[in-house]
Amino acid sequence: MAEEFFDIESRRRYPRLEFGIRVFEEKDWMIRDLNPLGCFIETSNPLPIDTELDLQFQIPLDSQYLPIEAKGVVRRSESDGMAIEFTEMQPIYFAYLEKFVETYY
Repeated sequence: MAEEFFDIESRRRYPRLEFGIRVFEEKDWMIRDLNPLGCFIETSNPLPIDTELDLQFQIPLDSQYLPIEAKGVVRRSESDGMAIEFTEMQPIYFAYLEKFVETYY
């Protein structure tokens, strides 16, 4: 899945949507770029590459906030944040993210 997340074809299929979404349980984590395959989390304390993590956040869709839960791994770590590849997610959450990107892109 890592190759798919970073290849050009997947970027065309799933554009990155810039949005400010707070990650639950983490005070200073803010999702800035999001698509069904991963996200960029802005933080002053990024995790090391290859760190596995569980994420929970909500997305605004169809006049409500829908929960998203995903397992992910840090693929890139920078001074202002980290790129996360989603490695495991229930199909319904993936569908929510696809619709979210289609709606707002």
